[in-house]
Amino acid sequence: ARCDENVKAVQRAWQKKFHNKNWPNKRTMARLYAKFKHTGLVEDDKKAMATATATVVTDGAKQVVDEFFAADPTRSVRRAAEMLGIKYTSLQRIMKELELSPYKIQVTQPLNEDHTQRLSEFAQLMLEKLQTGEIDVKKIWFSDEAYFTLDGHLNKQNYRYWGRERLEITVVRSLHPKKFLVRCAISSHGVFDPIFIDGTLSAANYRKFLDEEFIPFLHGHDLVQGHWFMQDGTRPHRTADVFEVLNEHFSDRIIGLDYPSHFQGGIESPPYSPDLNPCDYYLWGYLKSKVWQISPTKLPELKTAITTAVDTIDSEACSRVMVGLKNRLTTVLVKDGGHFEPLYH
Repeated sequence: ARCDENVKAVQRAWQKKFHNKNWPNKRTMARLYAKFKHTGLVEDDKKAMATATATVVTDGAKQVVDEFFAADPTRSVRRAAEMLGIKYTSLQRIMKELELSPYKIQVTQPLNEDHTQRLSEFAQLMLEKLQTGEIDVKKIWFSDEAYFTLDGHLNKQNYRYWGRERLEITVVRSLHPKKFLVRCAISSHGVFDPIFIDGTLSAANYRKFLDEEFIPFLHGHDLVQGHWFMQDGTRPHRTADVFEVLNEHFSDRIIGLDYPSHFQGGIESPPYSPDLNPCDYYLWGYLKSKVWQISPTKLPELKTAITTAVDTIDSEACSRVMVGLKNRLTTVLVKDGGHFEPLYH
């Protein structure tokens, strides 16, 4: 019986015929349907596939490809060619004719006019200070936190979808994954060893980190004098106690939201500016990509994997990332403070 391309109808027909509920998922059904329309088969018949790859591009083939990527826009071109039984180069040509383009996933926050103006002003000020030598890009410490979970993560650099325009793609994640908070700091000198926090970020544990671990480390390696410190604008970073500690050691060499309103000097950093923090645009993505190559299943394994990944980052790599900050500041001005496409660091 014809199921009219309806997923639930196919599942009911499957259960009725085979007497079990282990039916194919929606993606598999879409793949089989596309293959059947193109080849008349649902099995991987090598002879049929060889014949299919030798055929010229037809309107029917273009329709099959269009429907395939409409149903599954995240499938790679190579895998799609295998599934559809179309030669890889032919599929590329069809996709070009269909004007299908690859789009990277970007996770961003909405910016209003005030945000974009403040980002532009900040970028202009930073570029001026870098140009005059008041700030040395190789003498800035950046600090941030990020959650690491056991259910994996979305690698935005490698995750793409195919379409004629940008779409909204939903990625399913566990509601309450096992996780912990990781705090790191990075400069051209390298990456400060990760600090693991069970629970949420608080002003108390942030000040403890500054007082007992990070600042003593910097003094011990002569990395405070002449150096700047930049942090993001999350609320626990902006308490009077935290600013007092930072002022004691860095004086006016602080880049942070609200800092200038507590102490004279310093630079007001804009909210929602991950494009300008190496932790956001380089470190977290690098660490998570390394960690999930081994797919840890327990939190202790995850911590070990993170520490091991940090050890693979040398000062030369960090220096390149810091130099790339200038390009990002310039791009902010070009984009009038708006979000921009990922840049190479």
